[in-house]
Amino acid sequence: MKIISLVSFKGGVGKTTTLQMLSSALLARGHRVALIESDDNVPLNQWRENARQQGTWDEALDIFPAGSAGAVIEAMEAAEAAGVDYLLVDTHGGGSDLNNAVITNSSLVIVPTAITSADLPRTIETLAYLTKVRKTEGLDGSLVLAILITRLPLVVNKSRQDEIDALSRLPVFQTHVRDRDALARMERTGLLHLTLAQREASGSKVSATHFKTAMRETLELGDEVLTIVERTS
Repeated sequence: MKIISLVSFKGGVGKTTTLQMLSSALLARGHRVALIESDDNVPLNQWRENARQQGTWDEALDIFPAGSAGAVIEAMEAAEAAGVDYLLVDTHGGGSDLNNAVITNSSLVIVPTAITSADLPRTIETLAYLTKVRKTEGLDGSLVLAILITRLPLVVNKSRQDEIDALSRLPVFQTHVRDRDALARMERTGLLHLTLAQREASGSKVSATHFKTAMRETLELGDEVLTIVERTS
């Protein structure tokens, strides 16, 4: 089982959106996927309930609750025993025993960031923290860290492109998460690939095209993640 976690010291950078995208991408590729819910506000459980109401949830997608470092380890063990291929974890902001338990058991840690003056310094801070944890725990050969650019406008101006180019010296995903309405609405509409199938079945060409573009980019991100984690030991 491979564990993929999302970590950032700043909120509102798209961690949950990225987790939702990866859930759809990996399920659509035929993998067994599970999630760990560590947020007291239970956004993942709310997402599941919304999706069930829309008929866009896959009941094979388990959510394991975990509010402490010990509970995280138990959830990981339960997921592995259940035959899960990929376990996705959305962490709290900042450093904590819970987050460290997630990080040190991960194959890949994704650091989402928007390209803004408020987000980028916290992204660098997050990456520095993760790099220190990786070195301290002797995980240089097994834990991959990578920045994911999120909430990127469909049209990128020169100043944003300059910021993107400046990040190229760091480990950064080639795939970017665009600021698309279909992605922003996943919290209400459910799993993206099932929403797309639903819209196509209804004959709504305009809506289906909108979701198809988002799904294509979601699969691109998922495939890049799979390529990375399959190279880890």
